[in-house]
Amino acid sequence: MTHLIALPGGTELAGDYKIDRVLGAGGFGVTYLAEEMALSRLVSIKEYFPSDFAARTDGVAASPRSQDCSGDYQWGLERFIEEAQTLAKFDHAHIVKVYRTFRANNTAYMVLHFEEGQSLKSWLKGLGRAPRQKEIDRILAPLLDALETIHKADFLHRDIAPDNIIIRKSGEPVLIDFGAARGDIAAHSKTKTVSALVKPGYSPYEQYAETSRQQGPWTDIYALAATLYHAITGKRPPDSPSRMLNDEMVPAKDAALSAYRATFLEAIQRGLALGIDARPQSVAAWRGALLAPEPEKPGIIARMRGATEARGGQHKANDARSAIAARPLGAALPPPDAPGPAGGLLDFFDALKPPPAKTLAAAAKHDDAAKNNPSDAARNASSNASKNNAPAARAAVLRAADAKALKPVLLAAKLAKPVASPVSKPSANKRLRPAPDVARRRPLTRGLKTKVTLAAALAGAFFAFPDQLMKVLNVAPAGITTGAISTQVAERAIAQSGAFKAHDGTIDALALSGDGRLIVTTGSDQTLKTWDAASQAPRTTIRLDDGAATALSVRNNRAVTGHADGTVAIYDLDSGRRLYRFKRNDASIWAVVFAGSEDRVAAAGHDWTVALWETASEAAPVSLLEGHENAVQALAAEPSGRWLASGGADKTVKLWNLETGSGRRTYRNNPDFVSALAFAPDGGTFAAGGLDGSIRLLQTASARSQRTLTGHAARITHLAFSASGDLLASAAEDGSVRLRGLKRTRVYWSLGGLDKGAKALAFSGDGHALFTGGQDGTVRIWALPEPQLAQRN
Repeated sequence: MTHLIALPGGTELAGDYKIDRVLGAGGFGVTYLAEEMALSRLVSIKEYFPSDFAARTDGVAASPRSQDCSGDYQWGLERFIEEAQTLAKFDHAHIVKVYRTFRANNTAYMVLHFEEGQSLKSWLKGLGRAPRQKEIDRILAPLLDALETIHKADFLHRDIAPDNIIIRKSGEPVLIDFGAARGDIAAHSKTKTVSALVKPGYSPYEQYAETSRQQGPWTDIYALAATLYHAITGKRPPDSPSRMLNDEMVPAKDAALSAYRATFLEAIQRGLALGIDARPQSVAAWRGALLAPEPEKPGIIARMRGATEARGGQHKANDARSAIAARPLGAALPPPDAPGPAGGLLDFFDALKPPPAKTLAAAAKHDDAAKNNPSDAARNASSNASKNNAPAARAAVLRAADAKALKPVLLAAKLAKPVASPVSKPSANKRLRPAPDVARRRPLTRGLKTKVTLAAALAGAFFAFPDQLMKVLNVAPAGITTGAISTQVAERAIAQSGAFKAHDGTIDALALSGDGRLIVTTGSDQTLKTWDAASQAPRTTIRLDDGAATALSVRNNRAVTGHADGTVAIYDLDSGRRLYRFKRNDASIWAVVFAGSEDRVAAAGHDWTVALWETASEAAPVSLLEGHENAVQALAAEPSGRWLASGGADKTVKLWNLETGSGRRTYRNNPDFVSALAFAPDGGTFAAGGLDGSIRLLQTASARSQRTLTGHAARITHLAFSASGDLLASAAEDGSVRLRGLKRTRVYWSLGGLDKGAKALAFSGDGHALFTGGQDGTVRIWALPEPQLAQRN
């Protein structure tokens, strides 16, 4: 009997593989470079060989060292095979691919894709310097995606370290050499002498325990944070057990050898927290801080302007405090997306519109009465308002109520109101102008100066006289709390008019064909299906050979899908046949869209670029749109095909000219990663949804944000405008759906009965229905209000 560990070169396994040489050996096995003879390709083969309780027989077969080790050996062998079977299910560009597992020589083997490249450890050493931030980001973003995929399958890597990350020749990373089975074997072993259970410096404290009960995603997060610490400081962190006794680790921000984002360094420090609860509990909770770009620093002109405005604001604040010295602070005005309470501010502004001349005369009479007896005038005006419920009557109430308390507001309004004056004899240098007709006087809200005056008056009233103003505006004083106004949202309910089961799992994307005949869905069950929009009868089912679709777009009778392995495919919806297939690299595709034609598509990738493909050439994209500083996660094409919008993890939206391939403008200051985009039918407006649940309305003609909408608490997954442009529908990752009116008032409709919620949606072509794709696999149909109702409600 011999204790030689590795198999000799030239050894054949299963009649299909010939070993070339040893790539590495550890406490649980040996990894070989081998040739798969039938396909003439190189593969990696990992052999189960726990050196603490295994030995060789005749230089080839493996066996337990003793009878006492037999139970541990066999138990570990089964865990090794189970791990291989689990890893084989992962089809991710940045997780090593398992081709096969088999038993031979009284042990087991795992056949893996041979990754040509070098370990992260060697790559860092070869740089001869500290890696730059962009170099780390290009490696880190794919690793986070791979790790998140592993965790979603309820699996852990348990051995992340610089020597278990391969950097391919293309510069892309891949995770190798999982240690999940090793941990289980070590916990089960009777001898408790199994080596290499942990990696000093990279394994968190809970991994030193005999059981894996406290291990979870946070365990891998610690190991990856330690790997990043090594990358930016040139040395690994101290071992976690020694840190528990006396933590002498130099913080990442102090030990870094180059300049890195402050949020990035703080995220590494959080990942290296000794306490489990102090670390991020998931990759999703950690990703934002790691990858979020630094906010751009303002230029010298902007800083000077800011300082000037700050000084001006301080003077105004001091003046305001002097004016309301003894008054408690009132509430802030509602956010732009929040509708005012019924009978409150909106009606108040309606009251500022020009009333008929007859009503003006009555109002003047109330003014005279108010001078003599304010209390009586207020009661009379209130009575008239109750009977007529007219804006002019409310205006009379405003003028009559508590004249002393509201004197500053009334004075400002009076100064802003254009007053008709009698015709006087013109001077020699002035042209004669007729007296304005009382019934045709200009609206009080017209003109910038007037609006500013009214806004200042209202703000002052809210701060100084909240009770009196709320009484005037028919809102109870109790509706005001410190720092916020309690508003009643103008919400309407929408009835569900139909539903049908479409997929066994979640509906990931939903769209309608160009003629509106077909509903198109993709699901987590790796299928694309079409349904008759009128009868909801199934039409075609397409099995997606490239895996579940990560993105979908439909134009006329064609659909384009994007996939996690970098594939983009175009299908004919009537026949269910795949027409074209494009692939540039293995970077995941986040979004796809037809770019002005059913023969031209744009695909947003994890490689920070947007690739433009044409059906006339499948070999390579016709153009690459570069400029984002992180993964591009959202795309939208303007209906005429002139503009393309892209947004991503760098918190920017870019507008591209599809005719020239050049950038038009960049929209910055987005609050979070941009995750969804949609153009309005007129092409002049488009919406950008973010990771934080907010939505910005942008215009192609200006880099400024038109409006910001709130209401979701999770990542926006889908946005859609109605054909008339009056409505905007949005869906979020938490399953919530909001439908908003955009034209005149801030109204939204609620969708009841969504069960687990929806992540995808689409409007019918006639604007009478909204389709939602549920996380329970059900398509639901909702009857919508007529466009004119959406404007009026």
